[in-house]
Amino acid sequence: MKKTTVGIIANPESGRDIRRLVAHASVFDNMEKVNIVERLLLTLQDLGVEKVLAMPETFGIIPAATHAIEDHLKIEVEVIPMRVFGNWEDTFEAAKLMKDKVSVIIVIGGDGTNRIVAKVCEDIPIMPISTGTNNVFPYMIEATIAGEAVAAIAMGIVKPEEGTYKAKRVEIFEDGNLKDIALIDVVATMHSFIGSRAVWKPEYLKEIVVSRCSPSNIGLSSIPGILKEITERDDLGMYIEVGEGRKVKAPIAPGVLREVSIKSYKTLKLGEEVEIKTTPALFALDGEREVEIEGEVIVKVTRNGPRVIDYQKTLKIAAERGFFED
Repeated sequence: MKKTTVGIIANPESGRDIRRLVAHASVFDNMEKVNIVERLLLTLQDLGVEKVLAMPETFGIIPAATHAIEDHLKIEVEVIPMRVFGNWEDTFEAAKLMKDKVSVIIVIGGDGTNRIVAKVCEDIPIMPISTGTNNVFPYMIEATIAGEAVAAIAMGIVKPEEGTYKAKRVEIFEDGNLKDIALIDVVATMHSFIGSRAVWKPEYLKEIVVSRCSPSNIGLSSIPGILKEITERDDLGMYIEVGEGRKVKAPIAPGVLREVSIKSYKTLKLGEEVEIKTTPALFALDGEREVEIEGEVIVKVTRNGPRVIDYQKTLKIAAERGFFED
């Protein structure tokens, strides 16, 4: 009989990028990620999950967590046997290897980590726990609560169609072919090279397409968010062109408010295509410079993103069904 299995992808590099130097972002210590995993493991095992399949990484978050709770550890923990590169390829490969073997994937990282998982997880529900810099997509959530919701889905107490939602994503096409995706924002920039990846200079921004935006966001999606708030549940997106026009002051990085001039903006329906004028351009995806495109660029917002656990809804249903009763 197949064991009830949950995947854990914990990114040791999330919360540690150059914005700790050029802005005022906090460093998210890897020992705190170890503590998060400890609480997840204890919660999952207490609620009946039998096995965890984990991504190997350069810090050893999972081994450190299992060692710390060794005397209390009953759940089986297996680290995937795979080559470790210490970059995004580890996340991509781990998600690809575990998606057919787990009921849920827990992602410990920021927007960028979740974006990589979203590229391969297909319809496997994910629980995104925030530990990055730009944290629009993942939840700021206590690991114990996250573990409860994950267990309810993994154990079949709450069906995925009951306790999850299909997230939006921003799709970028080059000459008619899908080039890449972002979960929150695609930004055409005037940067000439990828370099440190992070984007924090508004003078380099040209065009922005977002799946959601709010003045309470941190990062580039805060810019359109000042004009109009679009939530994850809204079947909408937004496009803005940076240039002479309306001026807004937005928190584009932690502790960094910058004035941005907006030439034009437009609310988008799901699937509505936007032709990007800035070409060739280096595109930032979820706040990080990722891909250079020279051809014709079309961007659109769709509902083709990952299936995300709605932890509040899931826990409510699970409680009603007696999941937390002896």
